[in-house]
Amino acid sequence: MRRTGDLIPRFTFETLNGGVWGSRSPSAGMFRLLVIYRGMWCPFCKEQLQELNALHDSFTDAGVTPVAVSADTRARAEISRNEYALDRLRIGYEMPIGVAREMGVFISAGINSKEMPLFCEPACFLINAENRIQAAWIASNAFARTRMREVRRYVDFLAAHPDRAPRGSG
Repeated sequence: MRRTGDLIPRFTFETLNGGVWGSRSPSAGMFRLLVIYRGMWCPFCKEQLQELNALHDSFTDAGVTPVAVSADTRARAEISRNEYALDRLRIGYEMPIGVAREMGVFISAGINSKEMPLFCEPACFLINAENRIQAAWIASNAFARTRMREVRRYVDFLAAHPDRAPRGSG
């Protein structure tokens, strides 16, 4: 399990816009926000991703580049994007399960035909310009989800306190 302040593991995944997101790619701003969601069947994911989509411009204006990814296939990620009306948010697919485990993300086995055989439980990682984990929010189930407006407030806090070391690394 990675701690805040650690380098994010090196990995990539494809995105629906045809590009590739790389964990160690240069940052366009102060931070990148990696939101890992369960999959297209999850109503809590829908709510969280729609909130992130609505706040997309606010994040980018603050120097944060958001992306969301799940273990879903490309076809399933496209369903999420279309059914959730995610018109601003960059969506990835086929998050590597082994890397998710290395990052401390909880992994669940599917219990019905709607779910992937293995999928990631929700997690958010704020990654700084040095590719280090500034903050992490990790859940073991769909409930008590990280609110994107609270992550956005944290970004404002960090902008006002630029020398603030990551918390939780002790």
